[in-house]
Amino acid sequence: MDDLKVSDSVYGATHEAIARTLRFALEIVSDGIWDWDIRTDHVKRSPGWYSMLGYAVDSLPENVLTWHQVIHPEDFERVMRGFRAYLDGTHPVYAEEYRCRCRNGDYLWISDHGRFVEFDEEGRATRMIGAHRNIHERKLAELALQRKNQELLALNQALEDLVAARTEALRRANRALAEQAAQALRLSEIDPLTQIANRRCLERQLQVEWHRLQRHGHPCALLMFDLDHFKRINDGFGHQAGDRVLVAVAQAVRQDLRDVDCFARWGGEEFIVLLPETDAAAAGSLAERLRLNLRRIDVALPMPLTASFAVAQMVADEAPGDLVRRLDAALYQAKRQRDCIVVS
Repeated sequence: MDDLKVSDSVYGATHEAIARTLRFALEIVSDGIWDWDIRTDHVKRSPGWYSMLGYAVDSLPENVLTWHQVIHPEDFERVMRGFRAYLDGTHPVYAEEYRCRCRNGDYLWISDHGRFVEFDEEGRATRMIGAHRNIHERKLAELALQRKNQELLALNQALEDLVAARTEALRRANRALAEQAAQALRLSEIDPLTQIANRRCLERQLQVEWHRLQRHGHPCALLMFDLDHFKRINDGFGHQAGDRVLVAVAQAVRQDLRDVDCFARWGGEEFIVLLPETDAAAAGSLAERLRLNLRRIDVALPMPLTASFAVAQMVADEAPGDLVRRLDAALYQAKRQRDCIVVS
């Protein structure tokens, strides 16, 4: 028995020496240590811990509640989650950074690391030792850097949003300009009275079909007509009556044409129809149909409405301008007879 008492005494002394050595080591590498007896809830804190927070040594109750009371309210829930995770065994380490309230009411950033050091016969933790370190300056610098980065991110996002908004505004402006340009082009190629193509549009389309003929040999014909005795209408019934006749003629002729045909007011009471994929014979048949249809238009005039027609087919070795002159000459010949068709 005496040997056993000696052995227990030696073990106790050795254990106390190890614990003392551990506390010394923690004091060297930290600014304050704490030693929690889990069974009694007693917490022993080192003088350095009190000094770090500005309290007199041993001036606070030596229990866990004191720790709870010095933690910043905004950090409390986060710290407790980490602490419980270690106690429950769901996290292998306990290590948190948080603010502690000093005696003067200020808050100090500290790092807190702890671990179990003793267990009972059933493996339950009975003692935990931890260390606090003052990280205030480093944490303030880190938070300042985070705020700076957040400000930069916010600035970058604002710049990106601004660029995106300017890009979208520019896209919309360009689209509006393109639409305006397209509308202006359409208006520049439309006769304002009859709402059919004007001379400019017809000349452009004529060039397109002439090049198609050069490349692929596709046939194309032109049909020109002039309203007979139109001057009598203007002189006898006024220009408003003449305008109504021109509009009625444009509407009636357009109904007999295809989408690919270009129907234009050439000038005054003269009209031209450009007929892609059409030869002179087919153009002549269309001219005859139009000549008869014009007679049936109701223009509220005491005399019938007639027109003189000329037809010409495009040929590869004839320039568009020469073709129009040839067509115009044929129309001149038709107008000498009135209400007829001359094929050139």
